[in-house]
Amino acid sequence: MVSKSIDLNNGLQFHSISTGKAYFEKILNDTPLGVEVAGSDLQDLNSLYELYCKKTDWSLSSQPVAFFPMHEKGKGYTTKCFGVRFEDGSTNRFSLDKALSAVAM
Repeated sequence: MVSKSIDLNNGLQFHSISTGKAYFEKILNDTPLGVEVAGSDLQDLNSLYELYCKKTDWSLSSQPVAFFPMHEKGKGYTTKCFGVRFEDGSTNRFSLDKALSAVAM
C-alpha cells in the first residue's frame, strides 16, 4: 500500500499520515491541558485546520485563534484531543485523525 503524503502549504510536509500524526501528537502530549499552543506549533496547527476545512468544504464563521489540549468525554470513553477557540469566543474540538486523513494526497 502506498503512503499518502501531506503538504500543509506552509513548508511543512510529511511523507505519510502516521508521520504527521506523530508530529502533532507530540505537540498534544507536550502541552498541558488547557494551555494554548504557541509559536510555530500554533502556526502548524492553524495550517492543518484551515486546509482540513478547505478540503472538506467546511465554512468557518469565525477564524481559529488558539488550539489547546483537552479531554473529550463521551459515553464510555475519554480521549485527549485538541480544542480550538475562534475569534468570536466559541470553542470546538479538533480531530487530528480526521484532519490528517482529509488533507493527505
